[in-house]
Amino acid sequence: MRSLRLQIVPLMISGGLLLTACDQVRFPGASGQQDAEPKLIEEPAAPDTEETGPTEVDLPVRPESSAGEAAIDWEAARSDLAARPIEEREGSFQVASGDAAPPVPVFLPSAPVSVQGGESDVRFQSMSDGYYAFFPGEKYDTVVNGTNKIIAAPGEQPAARNEAFNFQPTMTGAQISFSRYGADYLVEFECKELTNGLPACITQEEAEAFATDLVISGTR
Repeated sequence: MRSLRLQIVPLMISGGLLLTACDQVRFPGASGQQDAEPKLIEEPAAPDTEETGPTEVDLPVRPESSAGEAAIDWEAARSDLAARPIEEREGSFQVASGDAAPPVPVFLPSAPVSVQGGESDVRFQSMSDGYYAFFPGEKYDTVVNGTNKIIAAPGEQPAARNEAFNFQPTMTGAQISFSRYGADYLVEFECKELTNGLPACITQEEAEAFATDLVISGTR
């Protein structure tokens, strides 16, 4: 009897090991579990390689400067021109009259400007909004501009026209502006030499004297 009991125990131990091993093995369909479906690995989308143009940026809308034409007092201009002695008008620089005249009364020096030897002659050019006149000189060249254009700052009315002189130094000399008959005029003085590195060829008093000497020389 003792020897038989010893033989049974190893069998039970072996059976226990067998059951434990079998319990760890999973068979398809065993214990009511279904085979797990394989997961599909999604590939990342390819980047869009199509070239796109620059992105438009909405800029703030800013008011623009307004431009208009001045109301010219042609009657007063013709009256002042007729009041000049005929000999003065004949001896000065000749400007076309009537419809061929510039769209503003023309102001020019009453006397010929001194010209340095070898310099070009006086040049006059009528333009769509006024005129341009060039006078060469010994110490400086002079440019006289007239225009009927009126520029107003954004949201503002055009400044009132007045006949006062406005003198300003510039990088090349000086300039002086004024208004007559509703038109605007600008006289520029371009120095030919510098003094201590500065364009000091004309003073404010000399510039105002030159502008005062300008006389009406043509009108429509």
